Formats: sequence, C-alpha cells, structure tokens
Amino acid sequence: MSGAIAHDDLARDGAPVSHRPLGILAALPEELGDLVDAMRGEAGVRTITHGRRDYHLGTVYGVPCVVTLARVGKVAAAATVSAMIHAFDVEAVVFTGVAGGVGRDVRVGDVVVADSLMQHDLDASPIFPCFEVPLLGVSRFAADAALVAQLSAACERFVAEEGADLAARFGTQTARVHRGLILSGDQFVASAAAVQRLRDALPDSLAVEMEGAAIAQVCYEYDVPCAVVRTISDTADAEAPETFTNFLRQIAGTYSSGILKRFLMGRSGV
Repeated sequence: MSGAIAHDDLARDGAPVSHRPLGILAALPEELGDLVDAMRGEAGVRTITHGRRDYHLGTVYGVPCVVTLARVGKVAAAATVSAMIHAFDVEAVVFTGVAGGVGRDVRVGDVVVADSLMQHDLDASPIFPCFEVPLLGVSRFAADAALVAQLSAACERFVAEEGADLAARFGTQTARVHRGLILSGDQFVASAAAVQRLRDALPDSLAVEMEGAAIAQVCYEYDVPCAVVRTISDTADAEAPETFTNFLRQIAGTYSSGILKRFLMGRSGV
C-alpha cells in the first residue's frame, strides 16, 4: 500500500508471511490500561505522530501492535482508524473502553462484546431509512466473527480469574459477559428517558457509546476486520456522569488491561 509502513516478508518456501500489526484503540487514556507500558517493557516502542495523534508501534504479549487514542466521538474515531488502515497498514482493529448500559440485564461492571454496531443518531429519512448509512444501504455493521470469539473468550477468562476479587475491591456485582448490539452516537446519554427511547427504537441494544459504529463503518468500507469490547461504567441515566467518571478513574484500566492481555496472549499462543 502506497505510503504505508511495509510489514510483509517471504518465508523460506517463498510464501508471503504477514507481519502486519493489530490496531488497538481507545477513546481515553484510562481505557487503554497499561498496554503501552507493557509494550515498552517487552520490546520497546516507536512512536509516530500523525494527524495530531501519537501512534505507538511495538510488540506486546507477542503480537505486533499499533496503539493509539482515537479521542471522543464518531468523527475522531473514524479519522483515527482511517490513519491506522492507510498509514500503518493494520491487519485488524480492536476498540476497547467503557459504555453506558442499555439492555435491562446489563449491569455496571459487566462486559459487552459487540457482534454488531450501529449509529443511533443517524437519520436521513425520509430519503433513506432511519439508521441506514446513505449510499451504503447498511444500518448495522457486523463485527468480525473470529475477533468476537477471541475477545469473548478473553473476557470470560478475565471474569473467571479476576471477577470475584474485582467485585469485592470495587463494590460491584461479579461481572458477566454479553454479546450483542452496541449503539454509537455523538452524545453522552444521561437520562432514563433517553435510555428508554433507545430501548423502544432498538430493543436488542445492550450498550451505548460514542465511537464504535464509526470505526465499524470505516472498517467495513475498507474490508478490515474489527471488533469492539466495552465495560459498562454506568446505566446511562441521570447519575451517569458521576458514575462514569468514578468508574473511568478507578476501574476501567484494570478491566482493559486484563482483557487485552488475555486476548493478545491467545492470539500469539503465549
């Protein structure tokens, strides 16, 4: 790919061997946990500034990665993942972070792995159906099945191995892992009425955040596998701002670090 960092070599039999990195993103620093520090400790980090973002290149838990902050919102997320695809030639993309719970069975401290994502604030009707991306004919973007399975397995291991201790430490219920629809929009949902509107419009939705569906759309358009995992920091109600802030500061990094470590070790066979 023109302008991209080269990652491919030839094996002894002449077949191509991919060394393309995995792209890992979060919106806020706390949501990446200790991933960049782990990368520094393993093999060193090369940092490239591109589009006012720092992209950290290296190997972590045996997997070549590019790690960066997408920042908050759909435009920021789309710009960041586009750069990952075109400037860093990533093989696949994983987004991690926190979200508000929408599903009635989704509690604070639970983990949601997206099997599909959509923009709940996109409405070009009556020209196009509500929620459908104009000219694409798609409203729900499927996450990559293999990545979803790997992330879900990592989440289940994390909960089984650390869930009880974390629940006691942070005063939450023992986490559960869910798979389903995650919604994205350029607004921080923080009222019971807003949550009910999402439930009424999209009854199978589990969580709401501000970046995932934009990343999924860009990856769909460029045929790059992607997946999104979210820890539930709040229930998107009137108390969400305080709950979100406390969860982000105290808990989010622990969850992201534990889940990503198990996910990457599973990919590398470490």
